[in-house]
Amino acid sequence: MDYRRWFVKRSKAEILIIGLLSLILMISAASLQISKTSVSYATGDYIPPVSANFSYGFDFAQQGPYLRQASEARAISSARRVMASIPGMIEDTSIMDWGLPNPEPTPGTFDLSALAARIRLISSTGGIPMITLCAAPEWMTHSTSPDVAPTASHYQDFARLAARIAQAFPQVRYFVVWNELKGFWDVAANTWNIQQYTIMYNDVYKAIKRVRPDAIVGGPYVSMTPYPTPLYGTLPSTPHGAWGYLDQRDLNAISYWLAHSSGAQFIAVDGEDFPQTGPIAGPLTATETYSTVDHWLRRRTSLPIWWIESPIQPADSNWPQGLAAAIRVAALVQAACSDAHVMLQWQPEGGEGIPDEGLWTATNNANGGKATVLAHLLPGVLSALRYPMTILPGQDRGVLVAGGSGGVIAINTTTGTARAVISGRQITLLAGQVTVMPRS
Repeated sequence: MDYRRWFVKRSKAEILIIGLLSLILMISAASLQISKTSVSYATGDYIPPVSANFSYGFDFAQQGPYLRQASEARAISSARRVMASIPGMIEDTSIMDWGLPNPEPTPGTFDLSALAARIRLISSTGGIPMITLCAAPEWMTHSTSPDVAPTASHYQDFARLAARIAQAFPQVRYFVVWNELKGFWDVAANTWNIQQYTIMYNDVYKAIKRVRPDAIVGGPYVSMTPYPTPLYGTLPSTPHGAWGYLDQRDLNAISYWLAHSSGAQFIAVDGEDFPQTGPIAGPLTATETYSTVDHWLRRRTSLPIWWIESPIQPADSNWPQGLAAAIRVAALVQAACSDAHVMLQWQPEGGEGIPDEGLWTATNNANGGKATVLAHLLPGVLSALRYPMTILPGQDRGVLVAGGSGGVIAINTTTGTARAVISGRQITLLAGQVTVMPRS
């Protein structure tokens, strides 16, 4: 049949009706396809993070590219250029403390100007802003310490503040509720008071969703700290390895939150005291903590896994820049290959007693703000990690190789030369060398 001749003979009204019927059928078919491929998630409805792939970023802290005096202007400009050279990073800021003043000094009196400046810095340099809803104004906690949670009578006040911030910054989609369960330790029970945290979390979650249904909210930001020996209450089945043992109380807190939270679009965890507390059988072995936690979480929830902090370097290690960068990349690869969606590192600026290598050198002198080895490596590494990857076995000790549709990443985390095996071919890696081979 000649369909072109058939259409010529039809009236405009007939063609319009036929077109509408075709559109309805197409929508129905698409809906059917979506229903076939939808996934049920343990907590809340799944909303993809920045992309369906792995993302990297950092938490801003006290030290950063903030203009304090004229003599630092050149270093600060340089640091901001480094930020802009790696667009698409998720950049997290608290709502107060860690360099920010109280956003609600007295009940109902708001000053979000400092937070707004931080968000502008992130957006103007190509970053994706994220907000940690911590700490709380002193009148909610009856303390000047950021480590104290709001009292139960002020949970709703804190929730209203969170909603106010979410409304004020519609360009921010990502919110994590509180920080490391600070103030929720039950001394008498010697464990987390996760019940009270979850009550506060639910109040905040509902308040944000009422004013910002599009917001992507997560918790509980539990520290997954490894220890050299099993701690109080730790079960034989608790995840462990050459890197140490997890604390069963931390795992119990996550399990409770998953079962009782009102909703979430991601689960937030924290590497806090790692690797100071765990045994360092080798820097690369230590990074397996992250993949072990990811596998434990994935058996319990399908929520995207976000590492809000991910330290990799002991305070007294004095690793050279190249080695520090290699081990950071190894941690990113471990997380990406174990189904984590996001990994942030604390404090992108060097100095201030933070052992992990940042992205730029300290800006408190005129010659600072320079890109680090890690900053130069990240664009290629993150480009490869946009695609699924798996770790390739059969490598020398201290060598990590991962491959996938985005290419191959080979990392030598040792202080000497080492061998990597890729598709049956051997290559030599220098100390601390990271090689990214795009897919051919």
